[in-house]
Amino acid sequence: MYRTAMALFAERGYDGVTIEDICGGASVAKATFFLHFENKAALLQEFNDEITQILAERLAGHEGTAEEQLVFLLQGFREAYEKNAPVMRKMLREFIDQPATLSRAASVNESVVDLVTAIVRRGQEKSELRGGIPAELAAVAIVSTWSTIAAYATDHPETDTDLASRQIIDITLNGLKKKA
Repeated sequence: MYRTAMALFAERGYDGVTIEDICGGASVAKATFFLHFENKAALLQEFNDEITQILAERLAGHEGTAEEQLVFLLQGFREAYEKNAPVMRKMLREFIDQPATLSRAASVNESVVDLVTAIVRRGQEKSELRGGIPAELAAVAIVSTWSTIAAYATDHPETDTDLASRQIIDITLNGLKKKA
C-alpha cells in the first residue's frame, strides 16, 4: 500500500490521491488500509521506517565519529525528504495539523530514535559524547529537534535545510552557550 501510495503521489500529487485510489492500486479493501494506517498522513511512519532501514544499512560500514554519523544520518533523511518534498510536506503538514497524542507522534519516529540511540550510545562508549545522560533521552531530544526543523521548513520553504541541519547538530552537541 505504501509503495502504491508513493507512486500515485508522485504521479498525481498528494491532494490528487484518495485512500480509495491507494486501495484500488494496491488491490486491497479500504478496511485493510485502515488496519495499517489511520489516514494518508500516517504513511509518514512507513516513510521514516523505510529510510531508517536503508540508512542503518549504510551506517553499518560507516566508521566515523558519533557526530559524523549523526550528520550522515540527517543528510540521508533530508535527501530522502527533499526527493519527495511536495508529498512529504503535505503528509507532514496533515500529520502536524491533526490532534495527536504524544505516544502516536513518538511512534512515527520510533525507528529513527532507535538508530540515533545506538549512535549516541557508541559515542558515549568511545568518550566522544558526554556520559551521564541516557542515550535514549539524548536521541529523543535530537530526533525531536530534527522533526521540529522539518515542521518549520514546511511553513518556511525558504529555509536552507542543509544549513539548518548542520546548525541543529551543532546546537544539539554543543549547546547555545557562547564559547569562552
